[in-house]
Amino acid sequence: MEWGDKLNDLMLVEAQGIAPKALENLPELLPGLDFYFNAYKELQTERPIGMSVGPIPFSKIIYWAEFSGLSNQNDIDTLINHIREMEMAEAQFRKRKDEK
Repeated sequence: MEWGDKLNDLMLVEAQGIAPKALENLPELLPGLDFYFNAYKELQTERPIGMSVGPIPFSKIIYWAEFSGLSNQNDIDTLINHIREMEMAEAQFRKRKDEK
């Protein structure tokens, strides 16, 4: 999370055949989790704007699920759970960063 846009730039450099040292020890997602991580990244823009970062609205998660072809309730519940867990992890990260 700390890398933000810098990570995207480094990955573009890597795609050109140059291996930045900063990308050598990145954690890898378990197979299949990239779907949820990509959903989270795309849904970031749906957060309400205010004095602090709010949660991604439930309705936006449902819309994204339907748009992505999810129709099984268990799959939608899993998506919601992963999104909420990533929100909590990001909030904890921000809190630790603010405390420094």
